[in-house]
Formats: sequence, structure tokens, C-alpha cells
Amino acid sequence: MVLLIWSVPALSQSSTDVRRLTLPECIDIAIANNISVRQSELSVRQNQVALEQSKADLLPSVNGNTNFSYNVGRTINQFTNEYVNQPVRQQNMSITADVVLFNSFRKLNTIKRNRRDLASSEYGLAAQKNDITLDVLQAYTQILLNQELLRNAEFTNRTTQSQLERTQRLVDAGSLPIANVLQLEAQQATDELTIINAENNLELALLNLKQILQIPESEPIEIANLDGEVPELVSLPESADDIYNQAVSTLPQINQATEDIAARRYDISIAKADFFPRITASAGIFSQYSSIAPDSIPRSGTDNVLRVLPTGDFLLVPDGLPGLPVGSRVPVFTEIEFPSELTNNTYVNQLDFNYRRFAQISLNIPIFNNWRTRTNVANAQIGLENARLNELNQRNLLRQTIEQVFLDVRSNAKQYQAAERRVAQLLRAFEDTERRYQAQAVDIYAYNQAQNNLTAAEADVLQAKYNYLLSLKVMDFYQGKPLSF
Repeated sequence: MVLLIWSVPALSQSSTDVRRLTLPECIDIAIANNISVRQSELSVRQNQVALEQSKADLLPSVNGNTNFSYNVGRTINQFTNEYVNQPVRQQNMSITADVVLFNSFRKLNTIKRNRRDLASSEYGLAAQKNDITLDVLQAYTQILLNQELLRNAEFTNRTTQSQLERTQRLVDAGSLPIANVLQLEAQQATDELTIINAENNLELALLNLKQILQIPESEPIEIANLDGEVPELVSLPESADDIYNQAVSTLPQINQATEDIAARRYDISIAKADFFPRITASAGIFSQYSSIAPDSIPRSGTDNVLRVLPTGDFLLVPDGLPGLPVGSRVPVFTEIEFPSELTNNTYVNQLDFNYRRFAQISLNIPIFNNWRTRTNVANAQIGLENARLNELNQRNLLRQTIEQVFLDVRSNAKQYQAAERRVAQLLRAFEDTERRYQAQAVDIYAYNQAQNNLTAAEADVLQAKYNYLLSLKVMDFYQGKPLSF
């Protein structure tokens, strides 16, 4: 009980711990929890099963069969080949094996096609993970921006509060009119509204990231702050073609489209196989039991013997045969095979007696099947052309995306540099206005205007900074570089 009491506060304390996540950790969590990624993994497993099955199709197929029947009425006695009219209980059983000897390499091409489909699904899974990675990157960057906007708003509010306290003292001393205090209080209310909006935007950004990570909204998390300085523009590649040439051989969507083209080529070969003959081999064993068998049956494995028996017919002796009177009757004899050894008609003995084996080779020659094979070949060729167009489309989309990202990096870098210069100028202007306001050389309206201009410029520089960082990280992603802040 003492241990239980001690563990309750510890559990409640651990449940409120804030989970601190880096960008790589967020990416790993999002990929592990994403339903689309898990569905893509199932697709990969399905293609693995299909590949293994196509390999197993090269082996012979073996099947066993048995059936039991009860017939009433006219039927054939299999031992005498005579019709009987009595109830018959009969059981047949067999084991057969079939193997395809030649089918124009249809099964081999199916294995190759399934191997390409498996590779395509694996690349598709990697592409799905890349999409999740970019979503996490954008959401993560938005949180970093909103955090800095919140800190900037709080700093501005503290500056206003400090100025309000100083102005209040001057008003109390009679050096400034009360309107200055009222104006600063209105400015402080505006700053507080800005803080509230920044907090709401941060909460929305955190919620967006949690939804991408598939974690509950109630779970508290925080992300790692920006580590390091913003890279300079001079570190960029010379052109978008350099990035494209590097990405086209590494990005999974291009490799997936290439594998699809190879798979569709095998579809054509598989469809054309139906134009050619197919050779199959079969073998099996068979036996049966019948209730109308005689009491004694030949013993399995013994040879038959010939016996000479009268047929019951007679011949009249014609004239001219010596020693026999004309017109006398002579019996007719014939040779009949009889089993040399008999055995009791038991279930096992009858199965042993009726046991037989067979082997056969079949040749199936297609002559006309309502143009079905030709239609299948045409559809496979259309599928190949569609796969080629899809690869071309993927390459075009990749080139357009990289060109856009490359342009975004350059333009966002220039905007960021310009925004920094503007902040530096407005900061000097604000400091000058603040000194003049303290010297009562300008009124409160000029002071507030200078502060608002500086606050807006600082927000603009933060927006430009993270726009540049996001586009730079996206470009790093297409270059195959690890993502981290």
C-alpha cells in the first residue's frame, strides 16, 4: 500500500511531462502512425505474397479426391459389365499430379512481372513517407515561426509597459498630459491582442502537427528551437538542373514509374503466351469399391490361366470326316482366362484389385477464342503506353517542383535580406524617436507610429526568415540531405 501511494503522485507527474520533439523524431512518429503509410506497407506485403505464389506455380500441383455414392435402380456391374437392378454403394478415390511443361514462358514472365510490381510498391511506400516528411517539415517550420512571433509580441508588450510606467510618472509629475498615458494604454491593449492572436496561431500550428503525427490533442508537446544561423544565399546550387539531375535518380516516385514500365512490358509477354501451344503432363493413381462385387475376386498381382471349357453349343458332322458318322453332334470348346488365385472380397482387397495408374502428356493448341488473346495483348500495350506517360508526367512534375523550390529559395533569401535591412533602419528610427519622445521633442503619436512600424517590420522579417528556411529545407530534401534544424 505504501508503494502504491508513492507511485500515484509519480504517475500523475509523468503524465503531465511535456514531450520535447526534434524534427527527425516528428518525422519518425508521423511515418509510424500514418494510416496511408501502413496501407502502403500492406500493399508491399501483398505483392510479396503474389511473387512467392508465382514462384510456387512452377511446381507440380497434387490433388486427392474421393467420393461415395448410393445408387438405386438400373446400373452396370463393373465386374461383369451386365446391367443389374439393385442398390449399389460405390466409392472412388484418386490422387493426381499436373505440371506445365511449356507455356511460352508465361509463368517465368509472371514471376518477373510480380518482382517489378513488388519493387514498384516499395518505391511507392518510400514516396508516401516522403510526402509525410514534407508535411511534417512545413508544420514544424510553422510552429517555429509562431513561437518567434509570440516572443516578439511579448517583447513589444514589455517595451510598451516600460514606456507606460515611465510616462505615468511624468504625468503624475505634471510634465506630460494624461493623453499620453491613455494612448500608451491603448497601444498596450493592441499589444495584448497581438499576443493572444500569436498564442492562438501557435496552438493551431501545434494542433496541425499533432494531427499529422496522429497523437491526441491533449498530449503536451514542444519542439526544439532553431539551432544555428540561417544559411547564406551563396551556399545555393548554381541552377535547378543540378538539383533535378540529382533528384531524378534518387527520388522513389521516378523509380516507381520506371518499375511500372518494366512490369507492363511483361504483361504484354504474358498476354502473347496465349497465342502459342501449351504442353502439360499429368499422372495419377485410382481405385474404387463397389458393393455388388462377387464374394471372391482375383488376388492382385497374380496372372490369369487359360482353361478349355465347353460353350454348350454343338456342330453337326458333315459328310467326309473319317471316324465320325454323318450328322452326329460334336460339342464346341473355347479357351477362357481365369484368375489363377482368388481372394475374399473385402474393402481393402477390392481397392487393391481395382488399383491402377496413369500418365499422360497433353498438347493444347489455341485456334480461335473470339479474339480474346488479341484483346488482352492490346490492353497490355495500352497499359505500357500509360505507364510511359506516367513516368514522363512524374519527371515533369519533379522538374516543375524543383524549379519552383529553387526560385522560392532565391526570392525568399532576397526578401529576408531586404527585410533585415528594413528592420535595421526602422530600429534606428525608433531609437531616435524614443530619445526625442523622452526629451518631449515629439508627441506620443509619433512614438507609437515608430514602434508599430518596427513591430510590423520585425514580424515581416520573421515571416521572410522562415519562408526562406522552409524553402531551403525542401531543397535539401530533394538533394537527399538529412532534415534538421
